[in-house]
Amino acid sequence: MASTGFQRFFMISFYTSLVSQPPDVDGSLRTLCSQLSNVESLVLTQDQRLFVSAHDGVYELFAAADGSCQRRLIEVTVDGVPRNHMKNGLAADGNRLYLACAHVHQSDNPLVRTVLSDLNGVEQTVRGLLQLYMAAFTFRVESWILGCDLRQIPLAFADRLSSLPQDLAPGGLPANVLANGIAIDPGTGLLYLANSAPGLGAAVYRIGAHGVGDVPGRAELWYRPSGCKPNGLKLVDGSLCYTGNGLSSAVLGRVPINADGSAGPAEVIEIAPLRLFEDFDAVRQGFVVAEPGDSTGLQAGALRFVSNAGRTIGMLRHADLRRPCAVAVAKVDGALFAAGSVLIADRHEGRVLAFVPDEPWRSWLRA
Repeated sequence: MASTGFQRFFMISFYTSLVSQPPDVDGSLRTLCSQLSNVESLVLTQDQRLFVSAHDGVYELFAAADGSCQRRLIEVTVDGVPRNHMKNGLAADGNRLYLACAHVHQSDNPLVRTVLSDLNGVEQTVRGLLQLYMAAFTFRVESWILGCDLRQIPLAFADRLSSLPQDLAPGGLPANVLANGIAIDPGTGLLYLANSAPGLGAAVYRIGAHGVGDVPGRAELWYRPSGCKPNGLKLVDGSLCYTGNGLSSAVLGRVPINADGSAGPAEVIEIAPLRLFEDFDAVRQGFVVAEPGDSTGLQAGALRFVSNAGRTIGMLRHADLRRPCAVAVAKVDGALFAAGSVLIADRHEGRVLAFVPDEPWRSWLRA
């Protein structure tokens, strides 16, 4: 069968990526909203509802009657969770929305309160993360997984599904837990949580969120990525894919989930020396990874398009794309975006962006 132009393009692009820099991904980029303080994560539900986490809270973004982007705050109503906590990973399954959040208890020390600004409000850039990691060695860090029923009005995170490290199962590490990326397996109801805290606690934990699994609400150590702190998580075709950052490189990896639920032998999909990876999304033919910059924090960020075979086949670099930290690919049309669009959370000015790639990249995302 004769190759299509699209197939020829990617055969050429794959060969080119072996010997030179990957090609640029062109298209149009527009801002949906901005001024979200410390924007961190976003997620699209199956019915194309868009949610984004920031320091002030989790917001639902929706189209107003005039087509403009509006936002609606979702309150946290769970007792015992401080108001000034970090709102990090988001995941959705059906009518449920999940939030991974954390709090550094530096205010327990009255002297520290007077000389150190609240680290729970620090922007999680290279410098901010270094401050958090140093604080995690000194102060108690507590994390939670909260749930929101998307059928309720008004929306609220009213359910505490797990408290960490208190809910660590026997054999778990008695260490601080800085909850970051989160993913849910719809088939089992099990949640996977990335702990990005410094030290031996950095790992992926598994939690039975709906009374399914070893102990409902309890967490157990599931997998520890070698040489990096896990960040973003996604369930893809029976495997848990993750991004992680080490001392010298960023990693995109894959861990098969065995029939008994244990972690299989890990596979490295892509490595980027001296770069940082944050959250990502998966499509049938590969991955779109948010790359907020290099390990020095001096270079502008980009989106990295990676094939399932483990090769960067394209890069999105744009003057208005500065510090991307999360992405979500629209599978079908929504009120604010079209199928094949990439929704991007960018820490620069707290923006949420919509990128419409030119062909054949848009076809690659929609395939």
